[in-house]
Amino acid sequence: MKRRSVLGFSLAMSMLLAVACSESKKSEHGGHEHAENMEMEHHEPSMVKTSFTEEGLGGTFENYIKVKTALVEGDAQAASKYAQELATASAELEGHAELVESAKVIVAESDLEKQREGFEKLSAAVEGVIEGHISSGKVYKQYCPMAFNNKGGYWLSDVAEIRNPYFGDKMLKCGRVEKEMGAL
Repeated sequence: MKRRSVLGFSLAMSMLLAVACSESKKSEHGGHEHAENMEMEHHEPSMVKTSFTEEGLGGTFENYIKVKTALVEGDAQAASKYAQELATASAELEGHAELVESAKVIVAESDLEKQREGFEKLSAAVEGVIEGHISSGKVYKQYCPMAFNNKGGYWLSDVAEIRNPYFGDKMLKCGRVEKEMGAL
């Protein structure tokens, strides 16, 4: 009987570790974690489209999601392209200056890691303009505690499933939903 409870406890602990980003494994390359045999899964848009109370915010959020997806996929060129689209579309909207400047940082960078650093500020700026303006659907504020040398980093998503833009395929599913934003 004692052996069965020890086995049960061991199984429970193993499952708990699996949930805590265990699909990653330490490598000898600077202590970064890499996923073993993990394939990148292409982001599919959510079935329920998020709508906003202010005109232009839908396009802003859609372009933001394109930037996030490009970073998840490790595509610096696409991230730059979509950040430019985001900056252009948002430049005409009142109160979006910080968002536009944050997007331009990503446009100007060709280095993926520098783009990811800029994305953290872009995420905060997008959250600032959409929060309180969601009329239907949900936006998920997600968090990875290991981003930026364990400082942690936030991003927004149109789906609850984690797709980490700060690590991409290295730790694709590492993170958690911190907050759900939706219509009041």
